[in-house]
Amino acid sequence: MITVDEARDLVRAAARPLAELEDVALRDAAGRWLVEAIHADRDDPPFDKSLMDGYAVRAVDTKNIPWQLNVVGRVEAGQAEIEGVGPGEGQWINTGAPLPAGADAVVPVEWTGDGLTSERSVEAGAHVLPRAALVRAGDELCNGRLDPERIAVCAAAGVDPVRVRRRPRVAVFSTGNELASSPGPHQIRNSNGPLLVSLLQPYADVVDLGVARDDLDSLLAVVEQGLACDVLVSTGGVSKGDRDLVLPALEAAGAEKLLHGVALQPGKPLLVMRRGSSVAFGLPGNPASALVCADLFVLPFLAALQGGDFNAVPARRSGIASASVKGSAVRRRVFPCLREGDAVHPLPFRSSADLYTLPRANGYLVIEKGADIAAGDSVTCLVPERMAAR
Repeated sequence: MITVDEARDLVRAAARPLAELEDVALRDAAGRWLVEAIHADRDDPPFDKSLMDGYAVRAVDTKNIPWQLNVVGRVEAGQAEIEGVGPGEGQWINTGAPLPAGADAVVPVEWTGDGLTSERSVEAGAHVLPRAALVRAGDELCNGRLDPERIAVCAAAGVDPVRVRRRPRVAVFSTGNELASSPGPHQIRNSNGPLLVSLLQPYADVVDLGVARDDLDSLLAVVEQGLACDVLVSTGGVSKGDRDLVLPALEAAGAEKLLHGVALQPGKPLLVMRRGSSVAFGLPGNPASALVCADLFVLPFLAALQGGDFNAVPARRSGIASASVKGSAVRRRVFPCLREGDAVHPLPFRSSADLYTLPRANGYLVIEKGADIAAGDSVTCLVPERMAAR
């Protein structure tokens, strides 16, 4: 068995950014990866901007307390033509409005009495955001995956539509004669299919191929459909039993093996194969194993296809273990945990079939091969994007 790091290196090497580009309206671009950095088309703010409702004044006119100025105009946000301010004068100004010529400060309305009088002076620049204080024209603003903040930056820079790589097409299927929508006494429902479809949809266009039976002809037919996509993801059928036929089916379809078996618990039977530009991930059938492998291998691969950083998925965080956890002498353990501040609480986890603990987890506690964790130890957690907000 190869190590997790060796396996991730192999998968990363197989990830070639998709060549096809497209322009997508900003309102539809959430989750997409920018092809190139966005730059500012102008200064922000594009003028000296009032940060308060109040009066635009010359700071020098407020030095002798108390003072009184003549109100000679009004400046609204978005106003096109603005008269200037001279000695002894002020203009009402709204938050966000441009400072009139001659004025160099804003007196908050709360500081003033009837008309424009006050017993408080202001310094030049008070309550004013200077032109280009945030961004100068030509500055690089953002790159990478379009989250709400980057979408806001694109909108502020007038970039709409945005140029992105196309979304990968991912086919998903589950294997097993035991899977049934109305299970009998010795059958189970297909939970892995809905798990993977919902997991992958934010990152790809997903084709749900349903359930394949545990015979070579059925699997080969589904595999051929799946390899027409950029990525094929299956669950089950990748261990050593006589009904574990995903590997033979992929070989029959002309795929070559990149790896089979990883020193990971859960997730040891992971299979990765390639035919042409299509890559197939054969995930284990137990739900926790399937999810861990998807988080550590499939999601980083999809990010890399769209120009993202494979190594940044999932995110890594540190913390302090609140309880002891036994490690494995031969594999790295990835253990569901609950992070609360710096504390990392290992969750009761009965086996890789334990689907019911997973919704409570907001990270995976990493236990290196040959190591145990004691309460109070500094630990590393892997935090998939969807878990970060839990």
